[in-house]
Amino acid sequence: MICELCGTEVPHTKNVAIEGSVLSVCNDCARFGDEVAAPVVRRGSMPPVIAQRLEARKRRQTPRDVYADAGQEELAEDFPQRIRRAREDRGWKQADLGAKINEKVSVIAKLESGTISPNDALVRKIEHHLGIKLKERVQPVAMKKASPSGSLTLGDLIKIKDEDE
Repeated sequence: MICELCGTEVPHTKNVAIEGSVLSVCNDCARFGDEVAAPVVRRGSMPPVIAQRLEARKRRQTPRDVYADAGQEELAEDFPQRIRRAREDRGWKQADLGAKINEKVSVIAKLESGTISPNDALVRKIEHHLGIKLKERVQPVAMKKASPSGSLTLGDLIKIKDEDE
C-alpha cells in the first residue's frame, strides 16, 4: 500500500483525519492527524447552504411569463386625497404623520396637495402607518401598430386618406 501523504510503500496504512480530510497514511505520517476507525463515507445529499444557492440560481434562471401577471401596480390618481382622509380619520396633524414616517412636515404638505409624487419607499411607509393602499393594479392597454416597422408608411397614409373620404 502507498501512503497518501508521503507516497512511500508500506505494508499497511492507518486512516487519519488531517485538516478535515481522511487519508490512508503510514505510521510516520499518522502523527499529523487524528486516527479514525473507518474512512468517512460521503453523504449522498449536499450541504444545506449549497442546496439553497442552487435553488436560488434555478429560480433566477427560469424564464418568467410576462403575460401571466397582466397589469402593474401604479400610484392611484387620488393619492393626495387618500393620504389626507386617512390622516384626518386618525386625528393626526401633518406633523404627527411626518414624525411617524420620519419625514418633514413640508413633504407631507406637498404630498397632500399633489405637488410631489412619493417614491416606492415613501409609499410603503405611508401605506403601513395609515393602513391604506396608494397603489392600484392597472391593466395594460394594447395598441395597434400602423406598420411592422413602427412608423407610418406611404401605404398607411393612403389607407387613412381613403377611410376619411
